[in-house]
Formats: sequence, structure tokens, C-alpha cells
Amino acid sequence: MSEAEAPPVATDPPPLVKSKCEQCNIHDAKYKCPGSRAKSERQVYIRYMSPGIQRHKVNKTLWASSRSRLVWTVEIVVPEIGAGLNKWIETGFHDVCRVGDLWTRLLQSTRGTRRADADGIDEAQPRKRARNDPVRIQLTSDDGVEHPFSSAIPLELLQTLKSDFGQTPLEDLVWLIRVQDTPANKPTFCKVNPSEPLYTQLRYQTVLEFPTIYVYKQAPTEIGGHVVTIEEPHVASTKTEVDTKSELPITEEVCAGEPMAEEACAGEPMVEEACAGEPTAEEACEGEPTAEEACASEPTEPPPA
Repeated sequence: MSEAEAPPVATDPPPLVKSKCEQCNIHDAKYKCPGSRAKSERQVYIRYMSPGIQRHKVNKTLWASSRSRLVWTVEIVVPEIGAGLNKWIETGFHDVCRVGDLWTRLLQSTRGTRRADADGIDEAQPRKRARNDPVRIQLTSDDGVEHPFSSAIPLELLQTLKSDFGQTPLEDLVWLIRVQDTPANKPTFCKVNPSEPLYTQLRYQTVLEFPTIYVYKQAPTEIGGHVVTIEEPHVASTKTEVDTKSELPITEEVCAGEPMAEEACAGEPMVEEACAGEPTAEEACEGEPTAEEACASEPTEPPPA
């Protein structure tokens, strides 16, 4: 080896950087993004924000391939409580469960309450729960199976809900979700049925990272001085129904509002009727002399001498 040639210097291999999904920037690119699955399987569009936004950081929504369902991060807001603690975020909420079931089970839970002994004397709980302990309840899915669920609702907010909404039936509450891509001076909401699975209420909706559901005792008429518009939920229950309607074969019922070929031509004269007022070839030639008559009327020339 000559002095001009230096030995190669050993360098460490570059670190392995896993590519992230271009849509959500959370999951690895090799895995199926929950946003694409939500759009194809549940017909709901998830709009992701920049990675530095807090709402993007707390979003833990994923697609459970083993059960073919979305496991949502859900935010519940109760504006009528006031400007203080009036909302909380739940994670791990299966879209086959009902938000109304979550609301009812939380109000029926014993967290933060006192129990009375047989003599009617209030007695503290055996173990004093911490402020951020989860509330463990059971949620029923659309197939009737109960799933364990740990709610992250704060203790203070739960006590406020029990005192303000404990006597209000579920069907008397107004459940709304904000409609995206509407002007700020025209707030628009869509009704949510809390007694139906969540995936049926989010169909054909656009959510910002995860759904935010608003709960009212009375439907709001204005927000920030702007009139509120409340839309009814979408009538079509499945995307298959919508696609099927657009792909139906053309039948007499489909064309009931359009005239058939015979009806369309009913107001137009037929070929024979159109030609009735015009003379035929024989009638047109009746007034003209024939070839013999034309020659008879012409003078004959004398034969040449």
C-alpha cells in the first residue's frame, strides 16, 4: 500500500428511521392507517392536524384489525356547566358502543359518593380514591356483549354531572356534533342519537382528529352571538344502500317520472298522419297532361318535299 492511499475509516451505520404514515404521522407506514380504514370501512373522514398541536398529541385512535372496528378517542363537552371544567377526553372507546350508555353508567357509578350503613349514618368509603383514578364500568356493544371500560372523567366533573344531570332522562338531552367546513359565523351541528352505536352516528361525517360530542339540556339557539343551525342525522344507514341506489338497473319504476317512448311520441304526428295533408304522387300528377296528351296538343310538321 502506498503512502498516498489512506486506509478506509470505519463509520457507524446510519440509524434506522421508521417512516411514518403521511396522513396521520403517528403510525408506522407499514401498518394500515386508521384514517384510511375509517374512510373505507366506516365512511367517516379523519382530518389530522400538525404533529405539534395538542389535539394531535392526545389522539390515540386506532383500528382494531382483530375485531374490525375503530377504537376512538372521544371528547365530551357539557357547555351548560360553565366556563370551568366542562369537558373530558376518553380513550379506547369502541365504535360499536353507545355514548348514551357511557353517560348513564358514569352517572350510576359510586365514585366520589358516600354510602350509608344499616343505621342510616354516612360512612366514608373503605379506600379513599385518588383524584385521577379511572372509573371502571361496563359498556354494551351492538351485539349485546359487555366490555370493560376505564373512564378518565375527573372526579369534580363527575360530581357536577350527578348533581346537575342526575335526574334528567337520557332521551331529554340534546346530543350534537360540530359540522366541519362551515363558516365561523354560521355554527352548524348535526344531531347524534346516543342510543345507537357510535359508528352509525359518525357515518359521512368529518372529524378533526377525533369526534367531539356536545351535550345540552336544551338545544342552543346561538353561540357567540351567531345563530346555530342544527341538522338532522343522515338518513342512509349504510354506504352500501347509497351505492346500490345509484347502481340500480333502469326499470319502469325508475322511469316512472319520465315519459316512455310511446308516450313521448303521443303528441307528435305519426308518419302517415304527417303525410295526410300532402298530395300523393298520383294526386299530384292528376292536373298535369300525360305524354300522349302533350304530344297531341303540339302541331305536327309537314313531311319534307
